[in-house]
Amino acid sequence: MGIITISGEVGAWRDALAQEICARGRLELVDRRTLMDAVQGLVDLSRDEHQLLAEQGPAMLDLGHRRRRVFTALLELVMLQYAQSGNAVVVGRGANFLLRLVPGVLRARTVAPLDLRAQRIANEQNMELERARQLATVVDQQRRTYVAHLFGADWASPLNYDLVLNMGRLSLEQAALTVLDLASHDDFAPSSESRRLIDGLVLAARARRHLVEELDIHALEIEAVDGVLSLAGYVASYEEGKRARALAEEVQGVERVESAIEVSPTLMKFLP
Repeated sequence: MGIITISGEVGAWRDALAQEICARGRLELVDRRTLMDAVQGLVDLSRDEHQLLAEQGPAMLDLGHRRRRVFTALLELVMLQYAQSGNAVVVGRGANFLLRLVPGVLRARTVAPLDLRAQRIANEQNMELERARQLATVVDQQRRTYVAHLFGADWASPLNYDLVLNMGRLSLEQAALTVLDLASHDDFAPSSESRRLIDGLVLAARARRHLVEELDIHALEIEAVDGVLSLAGYVASYEEGKRARALAEEVQGVERVESAIEVSPTLMKFLP
């Protein structure tokens, strides 16, 4: 079996469904805890970075701070490396958008009526119902804005998923069996093309992490195809543009770099 991504509204049993799928399908779970363990020895987690891991709070909406960009690049790399290994369920963090061009990735989403989600949150967190309703609304909006900012896509649109599950109607067992049945179809089997594309995504993520750690570079876009790395973004000087290319060439697996990095100190003040 290949890769499954699970997105979902707060209180719509996204995480519980991912756990159920992994238990029944003997797949590896890549969730907040997995990512936290993976980065624990690499960085000292700040409050903002805990918020990024939890997919909520101001850090989700402001990537202008350089340390946040570095941490986001690290998370992306770690998540893609798990996907590269295959047989994994990746929870949240825009995984369905990161992997949207990879054939064979099954992208699922959980939804449920707001009142039901609020009731579940109130019961789990021991809070008032109205407070739970507000929390669900705010966090959903934060996730939607975050995805729009990073991927230019609508987090809530069913067109961005292969399967949308109403967890107000389905049990965890029913939903998990439905996902696993669809994932077993030949259309969602790993292929040489899907592996090639994921390898490219991992290489691009490795380069992104290296560049943002070493340079103050804005609106960075990186694509990697068969070892050829294409760069675009903005730096403050011609020297930093040359350094961006040199840094990219240092990344293991990169055979050639094509750079469209532009020098624009003015734009850097406004771009993330």
